[in-house]
Amino acid sequence: MNVDQKTTEKLWGIVSRLPFQSPYLIELNSENKISPRDYFENSVSQFVLELGSGWGEVAVELARKNPNTGFILMEKNRDRLKVTIREIEKYKLKNIRLLCCNFNWFLKELFLENSFDKIILNFPDPWPKKKHWHNRTLNSEFLDTVHFLLKPKGKFLFATDHGGYGRVAIRTFRKSFLFKPVNSEYVFIRKEFPISKFEREKQLENKTIYYLERERVD
Repeated sequence: MNVDQKTTEKLWGIVSRLPFQSPYLIELNSENKISPRDYFENSVSQFVLELGSGWGEVAVELARKNPNTGFILMEKNRDRLKVTIREIEKYKLKNIRLLCCNFNWFLKELFLENSFDKIILNFPDPWPKKKHWHNRTLNSEFLDTVHFLLKPKGKFLFATDHGGYGRVAIRTFRKSFLFKPVNSEYVFIRKEFPISKFEREKQLENKTIYYLERERVD
């Protein structure tokens, strides 16, 4: 996101304030970039970033099945974060940390280069009206950031139930030399992956869901 210096300082002021106290929350500041390694036990060998983690169902299930993977979740809604924390405590998970931050404000500014083995973006706001399309997250600039954050051969997972957004995402990837498809350009079923309540509702509505998986190209 390109903003002026005054706006940038204001946004940093917002994200630097913890919304509530929790050992699972990562404190942000503009002076030091985050290294995921600093927030997890030595047994953790891989790191995943979920953008807009919602109520945390996907990450919690993944964390339960993959104790040697560290998950960092970015979510701006405090209530959703609190629900996620209750689930973390319920299952006594040690491999999840949270950021209370709108990921559309900062990403490259927050993390060190080559920080993650995988980045997940499920069902971002599709901004369906044409006059709002410029607000959509997935564009060439965003792909540059994802490439910066991923390790070599790292994976990016994207899902949307909005057909127009899905097709635009496919075209955007086709124009980029930063990523290559994993197995296929897209699929309508994603096997062996947790399903959120929102995703389940869309499936019951018989919505067509586009699932894209890409690997970083060096």
